[in-house]
Amino acid sequence: MSGRYDKTKRSGFGSLMKLLQCFNIAAICALAVWHAYAFYLHQAMSREARPAVIEFQFLPAHQQNTLRIIT
Repeated sequence: MSGRYDKTKRSGFGSLMKLLQCFNIAAICALAVWHAYAFYLHQAMSREARPAVIEFQFLPAHQQNTLRIIT
């Protein structure tokens, strides 16, 4: 009878270890998703905080590349 109890105890321990392993995998996946969300949120907020500077440089009239049609 003690052999049967040990086997049941061992299989219960194995089931518990598999349950903990599944929980660990789920926790790691959830943590990865959370970190990705926080990273992209931080990137989006930092882009909004400092808008891009656009600088226009005008060409003098004699450097324009447009063709003139003389009629």
